[in-house]
Amino acid sequence: MYVNYWTQKLNIPDLLFVISSAAAAQQRSDVVVRDEDEVTLPAECFRNMMQTCEKTTWLFNGQRHTTELLFEDGKIQQAARTKPDRLNVTANCSLVIKKVSVEDVGLYTCRQFDASGRQQGSDSDVYLSVVNSKYLYQF
Repeated sequence: MYVNYWTQKLNIPDLLFVISSAAAAQQRSDVVVRDEDEVTLPAECFRNMMQTCEKTTWLFNGQRHTTELLFEDGKIQQAARTKPDRLNVTANCSLVIKKVSVEDVGLYTCRQFDASGRQQGSDSDVYLSVVNSKYLYQF
């Protein structure tokens, strides 16, 4: 099967390779979860040379289009609008969100810094989508 893509013919496996290659370069993941579930967002920014998550930062940009600091200096930020009691960070710096709700939909960004405060590598983005279980079976 061929797809006409910008007037150039590509077969489906080639197109999927292009899409996955672009996603790998950007370090972006898409995660879909049902509301009230728990989700672990992968910290692709985590560097194995780091022994702890103290130099890892998690940011959230949601429906309000403002960026919130969720995790920094090895601690969940208490000022996080998304209820800090629902957030946790694993040993490999992945972000865990308990009892996910539609307010959690948005872009989560992981950044790793060195001891001098310089960012190491590129951002790792995770876009979280939430399916409302009330409407899950209406299709």
